[in-house]
Amino acid sequence: MSKEDYKEVTFSLPKAPSLNQFYAGRHYSVRQKYKKEYNAEIKNVFDRYDKFFADTYKIDLVHNTRYDCDNVIITIKFISDYLKDNGYVTDDSKKYFKSLSIRVADDGEDVEKNEILVSLKLYGYEELSDL
Repeated sequence: MSKEDYKEVTFSLPKAPSLNQFYAGRHYSVRQKYKKEYNAEIKNVFDRYDKFFADTYKIDLVHNTRYDCDNVIITIKFISDYLKDNGYVTDDSKKYFKSLSIRVADDGEDVEKNEILVSLKLYGYEELSDL
């Protein structure tokens, strides 16, 4: 696979807390609890895939929630941190995390209520063996 090619991984997640809910007067321990619970959802998704590594990545998100688009950004933050913290990517800095997009699901689009559809574009994708 050349550097211009990418592997796309698409999956659904339940809605995360909104950005407002996450930060609005919440103690650090409450925010950590939210993140830990949502990371369990992300882990369930990634357990279905072989371990991989990507040089760079992009995250596209489509949601069918009551949230404003900017309040769904916490989902991208949780996914990006999960990728970094679990060795799927080197870091979530601009050198590695190249872009993000968020949009509301169109009428008739196959995104269930309170569901978030995530598409990862993984550049420099390499499947890792279990040695």
